[in-house]
Amino acid sequence: MRMRVVRLAMRRKTIVLLVAIISLCVVLLQFVVKRNNLLQFEILGKNTQDTKEWDSANKPRLEPLTGSEESGHLSDLFQNKQKEWMKSVVLTRSTAPLPKVDAVNCTKIWQNDEQELRAAHDYQQSNGTQPTKNVRHYLQETANCTSYLLNGGFLSASVDENELSFPLAFSLMVHSNVEQVERLLRAVYRPHNVYCIHPDNKSSDDFHSSLRFIAGCLPNVNIIERPLSVEWGKYSVLQADVECMRLLWKHPRKWRYFINLTGQEFPLKTNKEIVRILQTFNGANDITGTHDKLFHFRWQKFLPAPYNLTISMGSVHITASRGYVDYVINSRVARDFYQWVAPTFIPDEIFFSTMNYNPQLGVSGSHTGEVDDKTRKHFHRYKIWLHGGNYTGVCDGKAVRSICHFGVGDVPRMVASPYLFANKFSYDYMPLAYDCVEEWYWHKVHLENMGQAPALNLTPYEMSTMVTKRYDGPVKIWE
Repeated sequence: MRMRVVRLAMRRKTIVLLVAIISLCVVLLQFVVKRNNLLQFEILGKNTQDTKEWDSANKPRLEPLTGSEESGHLSDLFQNKQKEWMKSVVLTRSTAPLPKVDAVNCTKIWQNDEQELRAAHDYQQSNGTQPTKNVRHYLQETANCTSYLLNGGFLSASVDENELSFPLAFSLMVHSNVEQVERLLRAVYRPHNVYCIHPDNKSSDDFHSSLRFIAGCLPNVNIIERPLSVEWGKYSVLQADVECMRLLWKHPRKWRYFINLTGQEFPLKTNKEIVRILQTFNGANDITGTHDKLFHFRWQKFLPAPYNLTISMGSVHITASRGYVDYVINSRVARDFYQWVAPTFIPDEIFFSTMNYNPQLGVSGSHTGEVDDKTRKHFHRYKIWLHGGNYTGVCDGKAVRSICHFGVGDVPRMVASPYLFANKFSYDYMPLAYDCVEEWYWHKVHLENMGQAPALNLTPYEMSTMVTKRYDGPVKIWE
């Protein structure tokens, strides 16, 4: 009897063990299926851990690269897989319908039709904002990466040889409204470009998880592994951008220009148009700057600056040549100045600008003319300031910290402008403005796909002082 009880007990244990093994196998099988789904989209690599070095104060150290910038990144097999993926994905067209707004006639909005603009205002007053996706949506949508890329519209734009020969690098500093970030990323995404996302460390866990689900299906999109808590006016804003610069610099693709974005922006030019415009820049940096004494209080008590640099103040938004980025993250001058600006007020607006407006350094693409030349044009952002001497136009939306958050009445002006991007859109305020700009953008992409690209006037760019007075010689001061 005792032996029978023992045998029954052994059988139960065996059954439990078998069930556990079967359950483990099911989990492993699910993982393998998921991994196979991702395989063709992960061959560009997503290991960012080795691209960052942190000191005890959690600040990135700007150490120069040693040896060839192309060495040690990818094996030959890895390179071959990358080329195979590029060849297949560039020829693949998305099955997703292009964005279309049903509530209003966006074509009339673009054309500044007053009746339609009034109708849009009336609609927004009587209708609340639409519900947005949550982390569960992104978990489900990205379960199959092939489906997500095709149905999500990431491959809706054709890519020509001119674009392939002129890859771009983008950073995105984001903190909220993941669906708005996704729509921005979809618009600027091309499989041959490279992207870095810095999510604010203060953002919710759901926000971080959703971004990682999205980036997990986009092989050329990397997320900073240890993001900072970004605070306006503080060193952390500059640190976040520089961290992305360093990550993108180490990417094996030799991109030609770097553009830093935030989550509240949207492109006014397609990738094809941006490439043609940047080619007319011929290496020039689109970085604003002024020596106006009105801003000296930001850094005055910390003078003198290293290397006798003349401090300049400009926008954090930059469109910078590869040579400029090389100097900013690898030269000793920039490394020392990067540390010097840390305690200043809004250091991001000081660092990038000063590197571009000290011609004695010989920074690639920097400005050699008069810093406060009032005729100099910049093209990186359509932005409306609403205070004092910086008043730049009428705002149909609302002012937040003296910057216009766009309404539908601002759309006709921005789509007719020569700027590359528009800033700012608030996702929970006048969403029709954002929706109609997005529809207009994808309408242009559709025309490009059909071989009917809208005319693009390059004269304002190639004749700008920013371009004609660029520095194109060798670096003068590195150490």
